[in-house]
Amino acid sequence: MKIKKIILICLAFLLIIACNKDVSDSTPDIIKENWYKTTNINKNTYSIEEPQSSQGNVSYLLTGDSKAIMFDTGSGENKGQSGSKIIYKIKELTSLPITLILSHFHFDHNQNIAEFDKVAFPDLSFLKQKVVNNTYTFTSNDLFIGNYPNKIAINEWLPINIDIDLGNRIIQVLNIPGHTSESVAIIDKTNKIAFLGDYLYNGPLFLFDTNDISTYKETIDYLIAILDSDYKLFGAHGKPEINYSTLKKLQDFLICIQDNNCKPISKQYWNRDVLVYEDNGMEIILFL
Repeated sequence: MKIKKIILICLAFLLIIACNKDVSDSTPDIIKENWYKTTNINKNTYSIEEPQSSQGNVSYLLTGDSKAIMFDTGSGENKGQSGSKIIYKIKELTSLPITLILSHFHFDHNQNIAEFDKVAFPDLSFLKQKVVNNTYTFTSNDLFIGNYPNKIAINEWLPINIDIDLGNRIIQVLNIPGHTSESVAIIDKTNKIAFLGDYLYNGPLFLFDTNDISTYKETIDYLIAILDSDYKLFGAHGKPEINYSTLKKLQDFLICIQDNNCKPISKQYWNRDVLVYEDNGMEIILFL
């Protein structure tokens, strides 16, 4: 009987520890699957990686007490389950109502858009001008490659630079042009996390117009001004988390290009002419 009591006491003690464990203070919980690698960044934030995709995509799910935001939809290259390629995975993580917002419109970030019942766009005037009957028609320039999706119904316009409450979690949507004009970041003010899409990630950065260099510089100046070193940064490709110091490295890199001190090399990428800039371990590929 004494042995049984000791065992029961030990089990109870372990249960108390487990129940009081703060997920946000622990090592991220990584769930590996055939296609997705889901990492619990903190108790209400998930990175959803696609290590086997051709693009190395990373999407994000942010949950509050009352609603959830999905940031991007994945590459759509997987087989999926029960007729779904990504929403089945999201529903395993939350039962909250989900609003999808795209980091930008390129093909590798919107391929599962039809699986989401509620799609929001950033409240940008140049996007609203292109909407007819609450429907946005994607152009070839929007997608960069391919012709899908063709159209999407817009259910909500998310305000720019204004607090949005997910339920005890405040976020803001910022327009961060440079990679594309419609590119947005999600700034989680409650947890001090910035999700930067394709504007900045661990890998080569892509620009599509010579004017994008100056636009990129304006945006990085802005981000450095509003984000302090307490923020964790996450990108949309490769290894999700970005060192905070990379912001300053990118700023210095862009100054180097603008001052004509960083010289490009002419190459071909995806059968297109590009200029490749390299400096301090960073790479920018400019499509001509």
